Amino acid sequence: MNHSPRKVTLFMLAFCLMLTVAIAPALATAQTSSDTSSDTTSKKAKKKARKEKVAADDKAAAADKTATAANKDAAAANKEAAAKDKSSAAADKAADTDTKATRKSRKSKKAEAAPDAAPAAAAPAPAPKANPSAMAPAAAPAASDNMAAPKKSSKAAAPAASTPEIAAAQSSGKVWVNTESGVYHKSGRWYGKTKQGKFMTESEAKAAGFKEAQKE
Repeated sequence: MNHSPRKVTLFMLAFCLMLTVAIAPALATAQTSSDTSSDTTSKKAKKKARKEKVAADDKAAAADKTATAANKDAAAANKEAAAKDKSSAAADKAADTDTKATRKSRKSKKAEAAPDAAPAAAAPAPAPKANPSAMAPAAAPAASDNMAAPKKSSKAAAPAASTPEIAAAQSSGKVWVNTESGVYHKSGRWYGKTKQGKFMTESEAKAAGFKEAQKE
């Protein structure tokens, strides 16, 4: 009776050993397969992460290229605008220069005309001295001619001022006073052309009581 429990115990130990020996390779294989699958999964995850990183880098590079191209286009547009501004500024300067040159030429022409006209107005040609012996015989015919054609002489009366005098007065800013009508003209067809009149400054004309003509 005492040997039977021992036999049972030994038999159980032997069975456990055999079961352990039989299961150990299966457990090792399962662990290996789990390790392999985990390694494969980790490798796939790493590859996927690398691919995603490369794709992100490519997108960033493309965005940088686009931004660089946009910056280049903006710089080119700015250069074109600057060139247009420079050309317009040069055109404005040229126009201003032409305008100033035109004004200067006009002023110089007026200044040249004024001295040329002033001596002609200030220094009339001296009248030739009359010879009494020559005037005596010609007195009668001259008187008869004047008596015969008084109307022609009145129609052909010369204007009160000569052309050089008019030019000199205009350049100096004087007005023509019509002493007969009591008005003065700054310009126009009656400037220096009325039968009676004289040149003076506008302040002198106003002080003398003359009024500006409404119609030139």
